[in-house]
Amino acid sequence: MWWHSTNYLKQDGPTKGMLAHRRYSLYETPRLMLRCRLFGHKPVVDGHGPIGEALSAARWVVCDRCGVRPDPQGSLDPERYAIGEPYTGRLDNVVFITEFRESGGHRRPPGPWPVKPTGDMHAEVVVGQTWGVFSAELKVGNCGSDNKIGAHLRMWPIGAIYLGFGSHGTWLQRRLNPDGYESRVISLNVGEWRIGWKLWARRDAWSAGEPRWMQGFISLDLAQKLFGPKRYSYKPVEGPTYQWVRLNHGELHQVQLKLHKQRLGRPRLEWRAKYSWTVEWKADAPIPVGDGKTLSNGWVDVPEVSVENGMWDLTAAARAAHQINERRDRSDYRRQA
Repeated sequence: MWWHSTNYLKQDGPTKGMLAHRRYSLYETPRLMLRCRLFGHKPVVDGHGPIGEALSAARWVVCDRCGVRPDPQGSLDPERYAIGEPYTGRLDNVVFITEFRESGGHRRPPGPWPVKPTGDMHAEVVVGQTWGVFSAELKVGNCGSDNKIGAHLRMWPIGAIYLGFGSHGTWLQRRLNPDGYESRVISLNVGEWRIGWKLWARRDAWSAGEPRWMQGFISLDLAQKLFGPKRYSYKPVEGPTYQWVRLNHGELHQVQLKLHKQRLGRPRLEWRAKYSWTVEWKADAPIPVGDGKTLSNGWVDVPEVSVENGMWDLTAAARAAHQINERRDRSDYRRQA
């Protein structure tokens, strides 16, 4: 067992309004598995995927209580073993010789249980201004998560604390979220003029079929309620037209140009809206920019005077060339002879 501490203000430099920002990690701490230590592990089959031709599936052995896996965990036949069923085979890495040979070496028997299972724990503490107004979250990971249980509490301008329990939270994870590879979250967030919540919602996903109570937000922005959300909108004005783009390496590329009038503002607050001109360009063929990447389209702003003078297409072509040259400079592009 050993520990490590990181001072982010010293490592990354000071941040305005933040007095302290440190991370504390405790590594290789013994797992608390009282029942398993007293009565032994409870082996079951775990895995993922459906059974069928050309469909990926895998099976291995795990303890149903503490989540510890044998070493090695084994690679069982998905057509013979169902997820969740008790595993009654031996755990000494000498069985299934026939199955191992018949599978061409793709199936591996599970080994013995680890003698001293360990895990890691982490805590991150921030003192001073953070971001948002308030946030509290409890995350229950999935069977593939490195951090099975995590939580945080953040209050502006006091600070924040983040906790991660690694594999120490496996028992709770297997009780609450044993199936699948999607973590679940219970959270409450206040910030950016809205209150958001998640109640046992998938951590990084959303679908229209989920009930409304599971996740959502309430807007506290009075201006948005009265005048609508502030956003960009685009109206085609002229084009398409074609121009040549000359690059620093002596290349000429033909591009298609379309002039758009850009609006930034709220739908029902016209007198506060801001207008500008922007041009969408598309190359006839992908333009190499280095590192095996290409650029086929983009957007550039043009001044109003060039639109009034009818020179917006030439201005846009020159700015598109500058955009492509900058991209090439960042990747140290070298034209092949």
